[in-house]
Amino acid sequence: MTLLSIRVIQLKRELLATGFRSLLLIGVAFFLFYASHLFWQQREYTFYFIGFLFIVCASIQLSRQDKTFIYTHLRHPHLEIFIEYLVLVLPFTFSSLFTPNWYYFPILVGALSLLPFYRQTYSQQAYFKSMSNVLPAYYFEWISGFRKMFLFLIPVYFLALAFSWFKILPLFLLWLLTVSIVTFYTECEPLHILRAGKLTAMQFVRQKLWRHARFLVLLYLPILLINTVFNFDYWLLNLLFIPVQLSLLCFAICFKYSSYEPNADLAANNMIVSLVSLGSVLPYLLPIPLIMSFVHYRKAVRNLKNYLHD
Repeated sequence: MTLLSIRVIQLKRELLATGFRSLLLIGVAFFLFYASHLFWQQREYTFYFIGFLFIVCASIQLSRQDKTFIYTHLRHPHLEIFIEYLVLVLPFTFSSLFTPNWYYFPILVGALSLLPFYRQTYSQQAYFKSMSNVLPAYYFEWISGFRKMFLFLIPVYFLALAFSWFKILPLFLLWLLTVSIVTFYTECEPLHILRAGKLTAMQFVRQKLWRHARFLVLLYLPILLINTVFNFDYWLLNLLFIPVQLSLLCFAICFKYSSYEPNADLAANNMIVSLVSLGSVLPYLLPIPLIMSFVHYRKAVRNLKNYLHD
């Protein structure tokens, strides 16, 4: 299988490039495999789960840019693409064969076999251009991050919306979104963009925190409100969920500007941000993102004074 061999080579290259962080990624992958195994034990949720997996694969098929190469140069393009999607979902579906919900597996396989027959490619450029017109320019981290991760972010958000009346599950999905969103803050903008608002260092950081925190709350609020209505016993958990996610977001922003340099790539920061994000699911570690936000807020203001005139 030519296409599958290419993916294996690309995966090895990415793991080597991430270095130590690859261990974290592998750990998250094993956690998801185990979580999916537990998920298959829930009869009422399994249909939504395979629907989510199908939507992810369909999103890839709609937007992938290598279709011309595959359909032109590969001998069995439909089979190659189908096997690629099957291997992608297999770690999350194989355990279903040992549960009463085994019959969902052939349903998903049959649905995936139809995807390679759709050859058109969805135009991302026009979509992101319209998105840039909707979101103001000061959300450039979100626009850039969404451009890279929209195949993951859109399905997860709509899945959280679809499951918003369930217990715990929508909160877990929103937490996954937050973990993805905090990785947006790794690219430092040019100096002229930093100085565009003519703000002092403290004003800049506070304005940044306010705007991005407000956007995150507006994004999550509909799901949390629906979840609270259907699960009123969990209202306190939903209420506490918001400040926890905001503390992660504030930490990512302050951490970025505490080490800001014009046009610098701070991808190395993702390791610390990811560890803090993972720690936020443990009750006794919940104060850590908030504490680190305060610490790096002061560092961010002090660092930005080198670039912004008070």
